[in-house]
Parts: sequence; structure tokens; C-alpha cells
Amino acid sequence: MPFVHQIIPYSSLSVVGLGKNTGKTECLRYIIKRLSEKQKTIAVTSIGIDGESIDRVTATPKPEIHLEKGMYFTTVGAYYLQKRFTAEICHVEENATVLGKMLTARALEQGQLVIAGPTDTLSLQRWVTNTLQRFPVDICLVDGAVSRLSPASPAVTQSMVLATGAAYSAHLKTLVDKTRFVYDILQLPVASQTVKKSLEHITKGIHIVKEDGTVENVGIDSALTSAQIRKVVALGAERLYIPGMLGNALLQAFMEQKGAEDMCLYIKDFSHIFAEPRTFYAFLRKGGQIRQLRKVNLLAVCVNPVSPRGYHMRSEELVESMEQALGVPVYDIKKIEA
Repeated sequence: MPFVHQIIPYSSLSVVGLGKNTGKTECLRYIIKRLSEKQKTIAVTSIGIDGESIDRVTATPKPEIHLEKGMYFTTVGAYYLQKRFTAEICHVEENATVLGKMLTARALEQGQLVIAGPTDTLSLQRWVTNTLQRFPVDICLVDGAVSRLSPASPAVTQSMVLATGAAYSAHLKTLVDKTRFVYDILQLPVASQTVKKSLEHITKGIHIVKEDGTVENVGIDSALTSAQIRKVVALGAERLYIPGMLGNALLQAFMEQKGAEDMCLYIKDFSHIFAEPRTFYAFLRKGGQIRQLRKVNLLAVCVNPVSPRGYHMRSEELVESMEQALGVPVYDIKKIEA
């Protein structure tokens, strides 16, 4: 059972697709099936809506999310009423989402369901914590939204499986390069314990990080606008903590300054990077460093060699190319199931 044994030590896992039809739902179904065979009690939800039989964007059939008997699941009431299997409601949230109130139920038999859970990372974080406390659950699974890596933030889940494939790019080298970029930001080195202790409770404001690990708030809320970026660059600091978004323009501005090779930028985690690959790699090549306070455990990469537009890649070639580029296990779920 490839990579499932690696999931068991963790209490939470996100499954995130780099694009539509990259095999994310198939990967989730495989994980649910194998964990259930290991007698693990699972809870599942999704950021956004998942489990529809027809993809709303491409109008192609989508694999439904299959629930095993004994699983807990969180969705909104409207979708719960559409289920075609027996379940018992265990908890109803007080606050409603735009789709209605969420509820958590336990499946009393196998079935398929549309899953619509928390719509933001903070709510997802609370869902994981509360679910593990309220119910006898071994692991919480989060079905990540398309092209949104935030559900996989280590602030939300401890581990992650990434899904990519031909639908993300029909050109093998381009697909590998795009996936490698995501892998590289996931694998950014972690800050020292001293720095982490100083920064982990700071949620806003640019800070200078001194050699001894102490920090100084410079009075700049973020580095998003041109004026803010100019102020940050003018500080001339070599070590900066940016708790918000690390964008393309800021990295570009640093590279245009003397001393970029000595810079070290600290971020909360990989999900805060919004830079283009070219700028990201150029900053690192120049000698700049980016360190994160928390690092998610990437357990595996799953690939879907088939695009809904009719393009097929050779599974063996895709898996081999990905493994060579990433250095982590890569699986074609359909091949495993076969």
C-alpha cells in the first residue's frame, strides 16, 4: 500500500491538486480506502465544494468522494440532505457559511456525498482541532481547493499529498518544472529554534531580525504596495520577517539592491509565497535565503497522465521524470489500483 503507512503517524493530512483534473479526488478516495482497511477512523471535509458528479468548469464527469462506514464527515446541511446513505448527525456548528450551517455526521454505511466545509484556513484549522477533540478520530483529511495551497499550510495540517498531472500542463518538461517549483517552496529550510520562538506569535508587521534572535518592529504593516516596498528596501536590513505575503515585486526590489546575496527573509510557511518561479529562483541564485517557521511534511506526489481535453502522457515516463526532479515518491493512483 504505497505511502499510506507514512500517513498513519500524523493526525491530519491535506490532499491538494495543482489544477483541475489532476487526480486529487482519486488520490483522496485511495487514501480513504486504504486507511479504512487499516482500521483507522477518518474525518473528512473540503475547503469549498467537492464531490460533485460533474465538474462545473470543464463539464466532465468527476469521481465522487466515497465514504466508508464509520467515517466522520463535515459538510453543509443542504448537501447532507441530498445524501443517499444512512448517517447520524453528531454536531452542528453555530455559525453559518455562505452555503449554510455546517454539520458533522458519522456514516453508518458506505456512500457518496458532496463535501462543502470551511471556506478559509483559520476555520479549517479550528475544524481539525475540534474534530480531533470531539470524536474518536485517528486522522483528519482536508480536500484542498484547486490551485490553493493554503489548506496544506502546516498551521492547518501536519502532512500533505500533492496531485499534479497532464491537465495542469500538456508538456512534460513544463509540467515537471511547475511541480518542481511548488516542491521547492514546500522544502524551504526551517528557521532556527531561537528565531522561531521570537517570531511565531507575530502575525503582522515587518520586523528586523537581529543576530541574537530578537526582533524589531519597523512600523510597516506589509510589503504589498510600491510605497511599502520602497520603505522595506530602504531599511537596508539583511534579516527580515515578513508574516504576510511575500510577493514578486518585493523579491525583485531586493535583487536590484546591493547586498542581496546576504539577505535572509523569514516567512510563516510556504503558503505565504506569491512570487513567480523566475524571480524566486533568481533571488536564491544571487545568494538570498528564505526560511520558514513551519514546514509541512510532503509525503508523496500523485500524477494523473490523462487530461480531460484528450491528451495522454505515458504514465511510466511521467512518474520517472517527476521522481528524478523531486526526489520523493511519485505514484499514478490508477496504476496502483490496477
